[in-house]
Amino acid sequence: MNNNITILKRFAISIGTLSLLFLACNSTNQLKKNSEKTTITEVIGIKPDLIREPYLQKVRKDSTIITWKTNGIAKNCYVSITERATKSNSIIKGYLTPHEGFMFNEVAISGLKPNTIYNYSIYSNGHLLAGGTDYYFKTAPKDKNSPFSFYALGDIGAKEQGSFAMEPANRITELAIKPDFGLGLGDIVYPKGESKNYDNHLFKPFKDVFKNIPFYPVAGNHDWLSVNHDENFKKEWNLPNKEYYYTFSYANTLFIGLDSRDGNFYDYEHQTVWLKKTLSENKGKFDWIVVYLHHNGKSCTYKQDYEHVISLYDVFASYNVDLVLNGHAHTYERLKPYDANGNIDSSQNNHSIYENLENQFISITIGAGGKINKKWEPNPNNNKNCDDGTIVAHSEHVASFGLISIDKKTLSFKGINSFTGDAFDEFIIKK
Repeated sequence: MNNNITILKRFAISIGTLSLLFLACNSTNQLKKNSEKTTITEVIGIKPDLIREPYLQKVRKDSTIITWKTNGIAKNCYVSITERATKSNSIIKGYLTPHEGFMFNEVAISGLKPNTIYNYSIYSNGHLLAGGTDYYFKTAPKDKNSPFSFYALGDIGAKEQGSFAMEPANRITELAIKPDFGLGLGDIVYPKGESKNYDNHLFKPFKDVFKNIPFYPVAGNHDWLSVNHDENFKKEWNLPNKEYYYTFSYANTLFIGLDSRDGNFYDYEHQTVWLKKTLSENKGKFDWIVVYLHHNGKSCTYKQDYEHVISLYDVFASYNVDLVLNGHAHTYERLKPYDANGNIDSSQNNHSIYENLENQFISITIGAGGKINKKWEPNPNNNKNCDDGTIVAHSEHVASFGLISIDKKTLSFKGINSFTGDAFDEFIIKK
């Protein structure tokens, strides 16, 4: 009888262990809304190889997602987080998703405090893969008046031989005040947005940025060239809403990411309806609105003017959008303020400080994140580039990224040289 009881107990324990592993290996598409805290720390099996360093996604006031990639032997994963100020610690189980012979390890964490720094360590099969004082994140502020900053750049993940993606990544990590997040302006990974190129083309050069600063990309035309876009871009990221186009807020600012696909937009009709609805529902709720996408509207670069973007100028101006950021052209170009009719404000003489830009927005191309067009000579007065060169406020044909700071009713923008770290263009908008 005692032997039978012992056997039954062992069987029950085995079933419990298998159930726990099943929960830990659930798909990232079924992440639970609430963090599931655990005390499991024992080592299970062989230590997996860390193929991709951890990166942050959707850092909110009380939650975040941490993702990393291992080889396929991972059977479970979890994150240990420590609130830096109080040293209080929690361990949260994650979920695994097989992908192209590897394993995405993803942990959704909730119940966090706003505007708080947390250190974290990542574990797979109970083995510590990365952690320490350099691995941390800061939750979004609850106070809408909290100042913050973010960076933006497009056309990043070129082939290793011709890419300088490491340069903007290094300059960002060197900043005295780290940006709170980054915006990716399309063409995130060349040549066709394939998952197999994400690690070498993007995550390796940006590993020291992404482990501390969340990144919100939109797709560009190259990201759409893979056989199945869903199996690449959407699986590499965990973005809000539809992921093709989405919105999120931070402090007093609303951010809207659009998917311009090949310039004709993904699901154009529904996307524009969604854009107008989003802007209408949030009218008057935020001090600033930033729209970002891959393709330009009007431009004096080597790229054409994209009519689908220009057709949204009246929407941007009418709903008080302040900035429209794009990539596509591998250069830097800031245009003068545009109105709803697609005309520049000729009454503006000072393009360093703008006050009360009512029903106007500023459009900026920041498309030299990882490659630059060496065959093109920038010149807004050359009619091969554009019909009207007076639309340009500042252009600079250098590797670059944008650094934007918002403090209540003041927005400050800097165009940063990715090799030197120097600011080559600056302006302020005051409300």
